[in-house]
Amino acid sequence: MTRQRVTLVIALVVAVLVLPVALSAQDADLLERVDALLEEEKPEEALALIDRFRGSADVYWRRAQATLIIGDQRKDAGAPDSELLDIFARGEAFADQAIAADPRRPEGYYWKSANIGRWGQTRGVLNSLFRAPDMRDLLEQAIAIDPDHGDSYFVLAQLYAKVPGVISFGNNAYAVSLGWKAVHLMEAEVASGERDKPIEAYYVELGSHLIDRGWNERRRSRNMSGITRSYRSASTALERGYYYEGSLARPNRSDQAEAREILQATIRRLETIRNPLPSESRRLQQARELLAGL
Repeated sequence: MTRQRVTLVIALVVAVLVLPVALSAQDADLLERVDALLEEEKPEEALALIDRFRGSADVYWRRAQATLIIGDQRKDAGAPDSELLDIFARGEAFADQAIAADPRRPEGYYWKSANIGRWGQTRGVLNSLFRAPDMRDLLEQAIAIDPDHGDSYFVLAQLYAKVPGVISFGNNAYAVSLGWKAVHLMEAEVASGERDKPIEAYYVELGSHLIDRGWNERRRSRNMSGITRSYRSASTALERGYYYEGSLARPNRSDQAEAREILQATIRRLETIRNPLPSESRRLQQARELLAGL
């Protein structure tokens, strides 16, 4: 065999190895059941189904998601930090496998960032700051792959809200715009049937970002024209996310007044849920605390 043919054969083998594993119709049906279980926050049952599958990006990022939910539930149960750190590190490892299996999918980057965030929160403020740039880069990568990946805008907004601007890249104005972008993408998914119901956490976090920014009516009016110009001149989806607020037609009022309206509406919806999920109970408590602080 000539050197050229050997090179060609090697290249073909490598190409086959890096292709994502295709899911059968049966596996696709099972994944729908897995997604339903994850939405119901039943991660152990979801993992039991996932264990039947061959390795693929679709399998690995769902493992990362299920692992994060387990970590949140173990935290609610009072698990020690050492256990939580192991759980979130395992979730990050699953996300790494998803990225390796198919780097063209946004979910692996998103769930890696989410697990890193939980790991950092468990370790404390300094470790959260240390890994914040990694989280940001992963979320930006997810958005570059899928400009409509609402979950990534949602977490990126929280990152810009929580990271201090003086010593890092925090920016409360970016957090508000990214928060609005996430809300509107989520609402579009609900309207199209892609999501069964709204994610109330999106509204609670948006209210929190508005409170953190704290612009009064006058300052908001003064700054909005500049935000609108930046939105119109933005050249990427991520840039437009940073200035998304400039594309919205909203009555001019203070951030506090808008946050109050958003939180009150969210609390009313959450209070009507007969059997709330653990995450919904957490968000209801958070929304009440935020509203009480206004």
